[in-house]
Amino acid sequence: MKKVVMICVMAGVWFGLATSAEAVRPVTPPMVVPAKPFVSISVKPDKLDLGTIPTSCLGSSPAKLEAHIIANCPHQVRASLEPFEQKRSRVSIRPKDMSVIINGIDVPIAGAKVPIISSVKPTPRGGVDVPVDMKFSLANPLLYPAGPYEGVLIFTVMAAP
Repeated sequence: MKKVVMICVMAGVWFGLATSAEAVRPVTPPMVVPAKPFVSISVKPDKLDLGTIPTSCLGSSPAKLEAHIIANCPHQVRASLEPFEQKRSRVSIRPKDMSVIINGIDVPIAGAKVPIISSVKPTPRGGVDVPVDMKFSLANPLLYPAGPYEGVLIFTVMAAP
């Protein structure tokens, strides 16, 4: 009788262990999804004063900006300019009378976006500061009324292929 009770107890323990056992899937490391490419730019100062027409634009008027770029991929910065206009009289400077050179590259007024900064690798985590040297000149300043003119410099920032 002791043997029968012992066999029943042992069978109960084995069946209990068998029902509590479960298959365990191997642990796989999580899939690493690469970050989407991004490029960020900030420019200082946000406004430039080139002087007033006709006195300061008879020759060449230099201007300097500093662009701070952060990118996790190869990148390119393109520049384009909108025509300069005097707000008071609504007179615009004709694109053919004005010349703008940014970092040694001629940028047409009201024209296509021209690449002025590019890199084939990502920036460090803190980003990089890139000088933006500009030279503005006006061919026929006496054709335009004296006074302040405003224009828009547009930076287009993109991930390079």
